[in-house]
Amino acid sequence: PTPTFPLPHWPQKLRFITGVFGGAFYSLAVPMADVFKRELKIDVEVIPGPGAVAAPLYISKGEGELAMTYDYLGAPAKENDVSIFGEPLNFSRITAVAGGLYVTYYYFVAQKEFPANNFDDIAKMIKEGKPVRFGGDAPGSSEEMMLRYVLKYYGLTYDDVRKAGGTVYAVGDDPAAQAFREKKIDVFYQAGGIPLRTIAEVDATMELKFIAIPDTVLEWLNKNLGVIRGAIPKGSYKNAVSDIPTALGSTILIASRELPDDLIYYILEVLAKNKDIIAAAYKAFSYYDPATAWQKVGLWELHPGAIKWFKDHGYMK
Repeated sequence: PTPTFPLPHWPQKLRFITGVFGGAFYSLAVPMADVFKRELKIDVEVIPGPGAVAAPLYISKGEGELAMTYDYLGAPAKENDVSIFGEPLNFSRITAVAGGLYVTYYYFVAQKEFPANNFDDIAKMIKEGKPVRFGGDAPGSSEEMMLRYVLKYYGLTYDDVRKAGGTVYAVGDDPAAQAFREKKIDVFYQAGGIPLRTIAEVDATMELKFIAIPDTVLEWLNKNLGVIRGAIPKGSYKNAVSDIPTALGSTILIASRELPDDLIYYILEVLAKNKDIIAAAYKAFSYYDPATAWQKVGLWELHPGAIKWFKDHGYMK
């Protein structure tokens, strides 16, 4: 039998830390919060602003109870990488509830005449002292971090790119797209769904090619970041003439370890029950699969209440 909510030992209110007002995290958090309020009779305040990198800090400091972030950020969080988070984290306080709220595709597109077709070729060029000009979103964005990690696999850094005469023009999506159109950069990196506006715009107006991430790199990224192997399907863009192997990131729900196990348990229960309602408000959530949500959290540790829910439903051994 379902108990009467809210349970007496639950907090009166949950602060749900999201991203910019109107952005993806915020737009998904609003219908999720509505479901939590309606079903669990608990007050949920959706707080816009911080974004994926800062959100774990709020949980770490006790300034939020729920938040959205990315699977791959669990790796630098576990290592307490201050270069990414800006300050040390209390990793043990931050737990994952569910992954795969929606999927993020990592895109690397190059000028048609660019001599490389995949990252093995690009790494070889840089090591041979040939210039490669990258451009895309600002430092700290998920796609800029993905570029850094892919280069890291080959033992390369931005310094190596620059020493070979190349650049990393990490200035934001639209300015980089413009630079790509003007052929001021060779490789444009982005992250998002399908179709992604910036990629669709350059794809429609110019000849370009999609750069694949080789399997060996995808396996390494999976082990070190927790991102999964996927592909941008053939035909999803004019210039996508075959499936393009790439990394898939996952947006995840994280929570303070201090939240009661049964609250996390029932949060997962109502997420599964109300999937269609949430997806009607935010279409990308239709990707969410309760059966595999525990596998898509990267290196973040699952909340004990989440483990119980996934085991009780036979999803986790």
